[in-house]
Amino acid sequence: MMKAKLYFLICLLFLFSSAILSKEEPLKVGDNAPEFTLQDVEEKPHNLKKLRGKLVFLILGNRKIRKEDDKWADAFKKDYGNHKQITAYIIGDLRSVPGFIPKWFIQRQLKRRPPPVKFLLDWKGEVHQRYHTDKKKPNLYLISQEGKIVFHRKDNFKQEIYDKLKKQIDTLLLETP
Repeated sequence: MMKAKLYFLICLLFLFSSAILSKEEPLKVGDNAPEFTLQDVEEKPHNLKKLRGKLVFLILGNRKIRKEDDKWADAFKKDYGNHKQITAYIIGDLRSVPGFIPKWFIQRQLKRRPPPVKFLLDWKGEVHQRYHTDKKKPNLYLISQEGKIVFHRKDNFKQEIYDKLKKQIDTLLLETP
């Protein structure tokens, strides 16, 4: 009986420790940005890898913080909306949408009230999981032309944070040939 309990405890310890060790570390500046392919409301695919050579600003959020996501996107669009070397996306985590609401309804709502920048639909939340997003605040990632994370914040819109982001963008755009 004692051997069985000991064996059971060792198995539990092994399972627990392997679960902890297999967890991915949160992303940080300098890491490669996780790749993704997502569709916009028009069902056109957007692939991060195909954007190499451009700066990419990602705003990862959900329907509960959409207004904050839009504040970041509005500021970006005002300063960089026509710039060819940088693009921005809001990536919506749509896992919280009730199952009885059809996808076409969500797409139609986004077409009626489009966000300031292209909106990508993360129906299963896979991109949000890879980027380790916070559900209560917009998650901001600036990705360099080489695909590295060069800026990362989880915060509601604040001008001083946007100014830091803008400084980083301007520096990287100056380095672009």
